[in-house]
Amino acid sequence: MMRRLLCWPILAMTVGLVLTGCNYQGLNDFTLPGSEGSRPGSYEVKLEMADVGDLVPNNPVRLNDINVGTIKSIQLDGWHALVTIRLNPDVVLPANATARVGQASLLGAKYIELDRPAEGETGRLAPGSTLGLAQTGKYTGTEDLLASVALLLNGGGLANLKTITTELNRALGGREPQFRDLLTQLNTFVTGLDKQKGDIVRAIDGLDRMAGNLASYNGQIQSALDNLPPALDVLNRERINLVNTLQSLSNFGDAAHDVVSRGGDALAQNIDNLGPSLKGLADAGQSLTNSLDMIGTALFPLKTFGDVIKGDFINFYMTLDLTLGTLDRNFLTGTPFAGQLGNIEKLLAAGMGLAGQAVNPLTAPVLPNGVPGVTGPALEGGTKPVPADQRGVEPARPPAQPSPTPSPTQQPNSGLGDLLNGLLGGGTGR
Repeated sequence: MMRRLLCWPILAMTVGLVLTGCNYQGLNDFTLPGSEGSRPGSYEVKLEMADVGDLVPNNPVRLNDINVGTIKSIQLDGWHALVTIRLNPDVVLPANATARVGQASLLGAKYIELDRPAEGETGRLAPGSTLGLAQTGKYTGTEDLLASVALLLNGGGLANLKTITTELNRALGGREPQFRDLLTQLNTFVTGLDKQKGDIVRAIDGLDRMAGNLASYNGQIQSALDNLPPALDVLNRERINLVNTLQSLSNFGDAAHDVVSRGGDALAQNIDNLGPSLKGLADAGQSLTNSLDMIGTALFPLKTFGDVIKGDFINFYMTLDLTLGTLDRNFLTGTPFAGQLGNIEKLLAAGMGLAGQAVNPLTAPVLPNGVPGVTGPALEGGTKPVPADQRGVEPARPPAQPSPTPSPTQQPNSGLGDLLNGLLGGGTGR
């Protein structure tokens, strides 16, 4: 008998040690048979909750006031609770479903209420998913309501309500129109802000982009700020010169204003006179600009320069007019000698007589005595031109005639005299 009595305490201590080593906290650590979420195919979902109240494992999980699962465990994860629930396999919810801690009655047990979002369902709540803090919450419970009532009734501000009302009436007494107008203006101001909400948001976004751009130029801005003090020192040293410059500029402005004021009519007339000149320039169009190709060239336009010079040589021809009249017009016009060369040319033309009938000595037939022939009558003292087919044949000589005795003042003609006679119009040399 004594042996049996000793076995029971030993068995109780052994069970106690085993349960203590397994962190046993009560019967809620065991899943009750037949509870929701324990059938085959059930899946687990985790909930991050800021406040779980007095929830315990095995509390029900409801959807549309129907039990669809149970709470498996509640753990502390940082600064919030992590609740693991098991749901029946036929529970289908979107990924953005919500979960809140509710209370069945005034003094009833707590439970978790699952619900669909008010709008915009997305995805599907899969096994192992986690609903974040933004998707979980807590309904107001009996404890919260009683605590609020107790705070109000136990000097939580109710006693001071009369004082607040009295002081507010004293502040507003006699100033009701002003405060009413203030409230009206405040309402107008708030309404205007609400209408310009989009512009304000865009302005803030623009400031954000500008700040980002400025941040990318931090080095340049820092360098500019570092160089700003020396620049200010230079401006400070040159302050007197700058002031004098501005003063001189002011004096110049006064003088210019005085000039314009006094000669305003003349200036306006000069500007009006510029009208025809400007119109002429405008009418010239491209002709004026195209004529600029002739500037810087003496022989040919610049645009044809490549057509004339083909390397290190150039071919061109020139016509020179060196007659006395042309030289007189080009070089002596406007001088005291103007017309002198022209007069000489006229005298020579009048004195030459038949010299205008002389042939080109370079192209005329050659006479036997070596003097070029002339077209027209035979020159005095000369001979007729020899045809080309009789050149080289000695012509028949006429019978000899006694030569007259020349007078002392008369000299015989020679071949050179014949040439001069032909060029000078056939006169005899004297």
